Amino acid sequence: MADKLIALTFDDGPDVTTDKLLALLKDVQVYATFFLCGERVHAYPNAAKAIATDGHEIGNHSYDHASMDALGEDAIRMNFERAATAIHESTGRKPPFIRVPYVSYSSAVFTVAAGMNMLIIGCGVIGYDWEETVDTAHIVQNVLMSAKDGGIILLHEPHAKTRAALPLIINTLRSYGYDITTVGAAAAQRHITLNAGVCYNDL
Repeated sequence: MADKLIALTFDDGPDVTTDKLLALLKDVQVYATFFLCGERVHAYPNAAKAIATDGHEIGNHSYDHASMDALGEDAIRMNFERAATAIHESTGRKPPFIRVPYVSYSSAVFTVAAGMNMLIIGCGVIGYDWEETVDTAHIVQNVLMSAKDGGIILLHEPHAKTRAALPLIINTLRSYGYDITTVGAAAAQRHITLNAGVCYNDL
């Protein structure tokens, strides 16, 4: 067993290029946690199903990627419930985790998550791959410089530059002694009990 653990996560899928990312992960034998948006699951149901079929973990990234800051509890709950329904219909899974779009958490989010018995997953290792000025080399640098034992890596599914960065990220982390895994597997290996309504930026 590796000395250190780190969880790999992807936001904003599924996408027309999901199959390329899944093929890459299969080639390097890594399982990740995918935080899916409900409306994108409706647009690409077969891609969502393929994520589940390949054995990856699935989380809820809201229905339409709306900012939760200005929404009340009812609107937040409805948004995540719609996403959960779409994900379950396509994958047969009920995701236990949520990640709020823009990783922006209002007090209402914590209240809703606790009421829905949902675990909130943040991040502590960020690739910044959504920024136009960040290229593949910088994604690699951003992840490796902030990587830590128990960390949660945040990347985004649709970007070709992210896929290009992954082999070097994975190979380097492994050379540093990391076991790269899912959020749930990392928590289980560490014997950490995750509590609903609490945000976890590392494990």
